[in-house]
Amino acid sequence: MASLGDLLRFTDRQTFLGQTVLNVYFYRITSITGLDATYLDVLGAWFVDNVITPVASLQSDDVSHVELFMESITNGVDINSYTTDLPIAGAASGDNLPPYTSYGFQLIRESRVTRNGYKRFAGVTEPNQTNGVYTGGSTPITDIENALKSDIVIGLVTVAEPVIVKHPITVPMASYEYASIGDCLFKGIGTQNTRKFGRGV
Repeated sequence: MASLGDLLRFTDRQTFLGQTVLNVYFYRITSITGLDATYLDVLGAWFVDNVITPVASLQSDDVSHVELFMESITNGVDINSYTTDLPIAGAASGDNLPPYTSYGFQLIRESRVTRNGYKRFAGVTEPNQTNGVYTGGSTPITDIENALKSDIVIGLVTVAEPVIVKHPITVPMASYEYASIGDCLFKGIGTQNTRKFGRGV
């Protein structure tokens, strides 16, 4: 069960060039009636369709999204290892840049409670860049920008919003500080040091 204001953490686990790659997302429940016991399955299906799928469209075909681990930070009890419709492979062909090279997206905060957030996606390919500058099409970029700032809508009901959460985060965590995400902007190709060989997961 989930109630209004509960905080959820989604960890998208990917594999790429022999490494594990993680992207972490936070959502705040906005449904005033709460969600029933199957809510993580329902939200997982939405996330795969509306976030993982557009992200994968930009990534190397050597990237594979293999698991979505979902958990309630608020109650510290509800978890779900969601693998329905997974794995999903990246759709971009061509030689890979090093695994620490990433597509960077900035999450624009709606308040000063937190800093702006960032998402950095692995799997940059040679055909999508020239001298480190993105040269691929605008459609996948726009689709990802929209995905990262979109509320979760099931049917006609908005049930959760993406948020930037102030750290540190403990589990369970009865209260937390956050900023809603007002916009998302592509910031170009950069690096993620924790994805260098010998670092990170």
